[in-house]
Amino acid sequence: MNAAISEALPFSPTPAMLSAALDELDDLGSSGGGAVPAVVRRDALARYAELARKREKMPPRWRHDYGALDFSELVWSSGRARVPALPASPARPRADDATDAPALAVENAGGLVHLGSTYLDPIERHGDPRVTLLSLADAVRSGAFGADASRAIAPGLETDRFAALATAFQNCGAFVDVPAGTQLDAPLQLVWSSRPGESSAVFPRIVVRIGAGSRATILERHVGSTESFVCGIVDVELAAGAELEYVVVQRADEGARVVMRRRARCAENARIGWHVADLGGSLVRTTLETRLERDGAAADINALFFARGFGNVDLATDLDHLARETRSQTIVRTVATGRGQGRFHGGIRIRAGTQRCDASMRDDALVLSRDAYLEAVPALDIASNDASAYHAATIGALDEEELFYVQSRGIPRGRAERMIALAFFEPAIARFPSEALRDEIRTALDAELDEVPETFAQ
Repeated sequence: MNAAISEALPFSPTPAMLSAALDELDDLGSSGGGAVPAVVRRDALARYAELARKREKMPPRWRHDYGALDFSELVWSSGRARVPALPASPARPRADDATDAPALAVENAGGLVHLGSTYLDPIERHGDPRVTLLSLADAVRSGAFGADASRAIAPGLETDRFAALATAFQNCGAFVDVPAGTQLDAPLQLVWSSRPGESSAVFPRIVVRIGAGSRATILERHVGSTESFVCGIVDVELAAGAELEYVVVQRADEGARVVMRRRARCAENARIGWHVADLGGSLVRTTLETRLERDGAAADINALFFARGFGNVDLATDLDHLARETRSQTIVRTVATGRGQGRFHGGIRIRAGTQRCDASMRDDALVLSRDAYLEAVPALDIASNDASAYHAATIGALDEEELFYVQSRGIPRGRAERMIALAFFEPAIARFPSEALRDEIRTALDAELDEVPETFAQ
């Protein structure tokens, strides 16, 4: 298969831009990363324009108007570059050369890497042979979705403006298929690293299928040092008895904007664990939607974010209990410093007619500076009379008694504040699915705090 990269087109969410993108994908042929049919793209762009006209209520002092984002200086492209074999267990993410794929941080059962929206196609492949792990476009071309690929990739009319935008301009993506009865001990890794020196508009679509009785971990990474715009969709489908730990580690450039909508559907006795660490970007919007569609399905949401500088982080969860004896648990830890802003909107819905459902949600927020802002908005819709559901939310500052206790052990105040701030995240970190990932998150948070020493002087 030939390797080729399309011309970098100045990006704007317009019909003219979409037509130019479609022409580029046609020219690329089998090297392109496009997997969404042209008619679906045009419908999605019209839907985006319609939804963008509707003003969304935002928290006080919120610096971003989602209906009027600036897309200037972004470029859109697609394609693939042939690279040497990705190592089976590299050490750390890198993004310094288009021919040197970003390394994957822990042992893995397979990996797929993009530099910007360019798929890095390894000459030799490593990974568990039982698993199908392809770029989304290759999966469509190989017939992995069957006869109705367009429905599997874009199953319906989007109700979110950014999901519609991601569908219209999709230029890269991944397909993961874990067959029934497969037990994976190491994670599958999906890495997006920004292209050095280029502010790319990256629109990934990730489709995941976990077969009956299977168990897997997927690690989605966003790294890099360029002010890119990443706007994508993740669709996960779990068959009966399947288990998936889906981990997101987002450490994009402090000027990057990352908008991701992740969705899961769980069959009977299936379970998904969402583990999200948003630690980078100037504007981050993460939406997690989970449908517990059959009896005994379960979901655990475990998320943390750190809004610093002028960063804005917007996290929304939507848990829908549609069957009997379904269970969900949500734990969120959020911190803001400098002029950082953050919002958590947590939704739980238990439908009428369901029985013995159990849902809980807790959000704790820590404000580390006078100009930081955090908001928590829990929303419960309980239509069943045989269900257990509760929520709790707290927002506060560092506890002076805790600081006094730590300082009484001879630890300077600045270090004491940092220790308490790191410990605040621990209930969320402790639920990440491996010690390697937990250590990585702790190290990343420690580095983030080291970069803002003025936090602890206020």
